[in-house]
Amino acid sequence: MSIWKEAKDASGRIYYYNTLTKKSTWEKPKELISQEELLLRENGWKAAKTADGKVYYYNPTTRETSWTIPAFEKKVEPIAEQKHDTVSHAQVNGNRIALTAGEKQEPGRTINEEESQYANNSKLLNVRRRTKEEAEKEFITMLKENQVDSTWSFSRIISELGTRDPRYWMVDDDPLWKKEMFEKYLSNRSADQLLKEHNETSKFKEAFQKMLQNNSDIKYYTRWPTAKRLIADEPIYKHSVVNEKTKRQTFQDYIDTLIDAQKESKKKLKTQALKELREYLNGIITTSSSETFIAWQQLLNHYVFDKSKRYMANRHFKVLTHEDVLNEYLKIVNTIENDLQNKLNELRLRNYTRDRIARDNFKNLLREVPIKIKANTRWSDIYPHIKSDPRFLHMLGRNGSSCLDLFLDFVDEQRMYIFAQRSIAQQTLIDQNFEWNDADSDEITKQNIEKVLENDRKFDKVDKEDISLIVDGLIKQRNEKIQQKLQNERRILEQKKHYFWLLLQRTYTKTGKPKPSTWDLASKELGESLEYKALGDEDNIRRQIFEDFKPESSAPTAESATANLTLTASKKRHLTPAVELDY
Repeated sequence: MSIWKEAKDASGRIYYYNTLTKKSTWEKPKELISQEELLLRENGWKAAKTADGKVYYYNPTTRETSWTIPAFEKKVEPIAEQKHDTVSHAQVNGNRIALTAGEKQEPGRTINEEESQYANNSKLLNVRRRTKEEAEKEFITMLKENQVDSTWSFSRIISELGTRDPRYWMVDDDPLWKKEMFEKYLSNRSADQLLKEHNETSKFKEAFQKMLQNNSDIKYYTRWPTAKRLIADEPIYKHSVVNEKTKRQTFQDYIDTLIDAQKESKKKLKTQALKELREYLNGIITTSSSETFIAWQQLLNHYVFDKSKRYMANRHFKVLTHEDVLNEYLKIVNTIENDLQNKLNELRLRNYTRDRIARDNFKNLLREVPIKIKANTRWSDIYPHIKSDPRFLHMLGRNGSSCLDLFLDFVDEQRMYIFAQRSIAQQTLIDQNFEWNDADSDEITKQNIEKVLENDRKFDKVDKEDISLIVDGLIKQRNEKIQQKLQNERRILEQKKHYFWLLLQRTYTKTGKPKPSTWDLASKELGESLEYKALGDEDNIRRQIFEDFKPESSAPTAESATANLTLTASKKRHLTPAVELDY
């Protein structure tokens, strides 16, 4: 019993296993080679099976094929087509099968019965042999009936027609003749066949590209002139009715697919190289301190390209350029910077939380000081009460609003409250028909208004100090309006006086007319002018201007009309004199 065992892998391929040495091999061991296989090998022949399991013989050197065992000096028994044939040592001789000397005929059975039982009735094995001249017409008919065209290759004819059409085997031992017939058939196709092939461009392109794929000499960089030399003997190129332009375009389409595949391959290779480069750089860019890293020039001089044996040892890095390495370096540096920025933001957030807590505590301190903060409270009023409090000391040196800013914000809130209450108080005075007496002093007026407000239910919850501030604001607001009205009246009067001066100038200077000697004469002459009438009953003013007027003098400037006007106060918080602080 042999120590070798035949087995199959997951793909169905046969291999051989030694039960003693535990070794395996794809080659069939000599112990398992039969005498007939050995004789076939010695004569350059091999046995094979078709797709449906039929055994045939071929010579790789001469390219001859045969369904029967070739005649050698020593007769060889055929290899069984199936593993469990009942006749294991039958010899093939045409259509007859005879028993060997080692076998015995069963009693009661004749030789003819044995032949009938084991006869192979396959049409492929029972073809009547013909001469080449006789077989030519039928062979070409076979090609025509199977709709063979220029898109077929001769290997396809062997694999498809040789396994199902007996006419292929009419001439058994001359494959070169069959290929010659194939070429002749392509050359003598009818006009209808050529027109049909011409219209089936898609079929041609598919077969043409398949032919190109089978040609290992055609690369993605191959040019059409070179390709034509390589495929000149291919039937699909030589006999196809498709024009040269279509062939070239089909070739270019195939080359484009090769180029795309090449680009995709390079892309995958570069992606892998960049991934490995990233891991390589991450290991060397950051130093022992996570907040510092190797500079680009230092990296370039010591760790990449021909400066580093470790870098050069990686074959994937050969596709990388200086730009690729620089981009990856910058990405890593940006990642480190982002990490540091995130840490800084977290630290700022923690500090901001502490700053906010300190500000909230200080606001509570402002509400607890012995002096209640009002709209007119000053920093110097509360400072002595808070300067030693920890809530004040913890605010010193903090980011954001200072203690003084928070205090002023508090005061502004009180001012807004007083302003809102003042509007209510103003409406209350209107509702109560309160009359202002200009003859009264501000103090008397204040007392009168306070009595009105104290008797109104809307001010029950307002303390006296706030009422006093409200009334002060009302009196100040009324005085400002009175002053504004007086200023407007003075400005208008100055403008009228200026226009009257211009009237005198037009009358007695520009016209050359002499100035009257008395105001009475001038009054009669100017009495109907608009400028004269605008001054109304102010005859003393007109007289004074007339007397001061000199024909050779220029008109007074308009500055006098606005000399006594005051500027409107800005709403922006005024800068007070610096306060001396002891912290």
